[in-house]
Amino acid sequence: MSADGEARGDALALAPGRDVAEVNLAALLQELGQGVDRFDETFARTVAKTLEERAAHVQLPTIEAMQLEDVIATLYMDKDLRLVVTGNHVATGGACSVRWDERYFPLVPVELLRRARSEPYTFATLDFSVRNKKARLLSRQGILPAGQAVTIRALATIGKDVEYRVVGLGTEVSVAPEDLELL
Repeated sequence: MSADGEARGDALALAPGRDVAEVNLAALLQELGQGVDRFDETFARTVAKTLEERAAHVQLPTIEAMQLEDVIATLYMDKDLRLVVTGNHVATGGACSVRWDERYFPLVPVELLRRARSEPYTFATLDFSVRNKKARLLSRQGILPAGQAVTIRALATIGKDVEYRVVGLGTEVSVAPEDLELL
């Protein structure tokens, strides 16, 4: 990462003449975090954004072996960091989730590909550090009226989109940051 918080592109670069490079998730995070003082929620969101920008060239061999489609790889931040990958197992009609706690990141292989994947993963984050903070809706959100007091459950990024998951009047909705006033 550079001083302005942008992820370093060279961490995802392949050596000349190589079509695939395999690294482990811990090493990839360390490389992306060069120069970063704190591996906090902002860092995790920046990592997910960097991976999303290069999603067509990143895959997890474990997930590929399961033959999943519509894969979402989410960095969960709730006291500890973990990676949760979900996808559809088309052959059996099922859905699968795989979870790795941070201590296992050195065992999670990641492949960096020269050739783009036809169905890239979606990279996301789910940040629970904002849990239970109060906010007010600035516009109507589903059945919730503008001005409604809500409780934040999490801050999420899904691909390039950012949203808060909030609860009000017994209903949970996703809200864009510009439609929410933090109290």
